[in-house]
Amino acid sequence: MPVLIGSDKLFISGVRNPGFIIVQIADNKATKVIDGSSMKNDFNSSCYMDGYLYGFHVAALRCISAEAGEVKWTKRGFGKGSLIIVDDKLIVLSDQGKLVIIEATPDAYEEKSLIQTINGKSWTAPSFSNGKVYVRNLTEMACYKL
Repeated sequence: MPVLIGSDKLFISGVRNPGFIIVQIADNKATKVIDGSSMKNDFNSSCYMDGYLYGFHVAALRCISAEAGEVKWTKRGFGKGSLIIVDDKLIVLSDQGKLVIIEATPDAYEEKSLIQTINGKSWTAPSFSNGKVYVRNLTEMACYKL
């Protein structure tokens, strides 16, 4: 799924080379701004906040600059997980059901909390509503109040 950057740019990523491209939309035309291999989304899309993209580079959680594609940090151990942004925090679900809340900052990986929510393949991004986060795998669903 393309990710909107500002009001006129789209981040598009996949596992094939180059990995990602950012295009600017103006006058009914798309123009390449940058491309690179520092982010290759596989199952789930990245998220954008304050000039940075957070997402899964194949099987590693990563933060890159949306301006230059420069890697700011990488954290392994989540498999091919998914994430959303809620109130300046990354809510990350590993592909094995671990839910992690991380400070959304390009400076460093800052884990705030971790809980094993469900077991088994969890490839669907978490959802958030009214202070609750929802996670699911192929056979079950769980809800946690944050």
